[in-house]
Amino acid sequence: MAKGKKKVAGKKKVKRYTASQKKEILDFITKKGRGGQTKAVAKFGVTAATIASWRLKDGGSAVRTAKGGASKELRAIEELASLIKEIATVEAHLEKLKKAYQKAKSKL
Repeated sequence: MAKGKKKVAGKKKVKRYTASQKKEILDFITKKGRGGQTKAVAKFGVTAATIASWRLKDGGSAVRTAKGGASKELRAIEELASLIKEIATVEAHLEKLKKAYQKAKSKL
């Protein structure tokens, strides 16, 4: 199912999926309905976290548990995505401050 595999230093090979493969898996999940993600994990060998990540990147809704709440894993992924955005914003601000500092320092 994977397009290619990339070796990460000292780790297992990582599967890469094409856009059409991702669509096929997400369509499979939608078609199966409840329990579709679990079936997709078994059938395609992709992790639940990867599927959740694809759904979030596509602007889709998160996978919900039977009780209607987001799974712990999915909440963690959503939190990480939020933190990554915040880090990028803070790093951009820090770069501006560093430039301003260097400009002020050059005046001495």
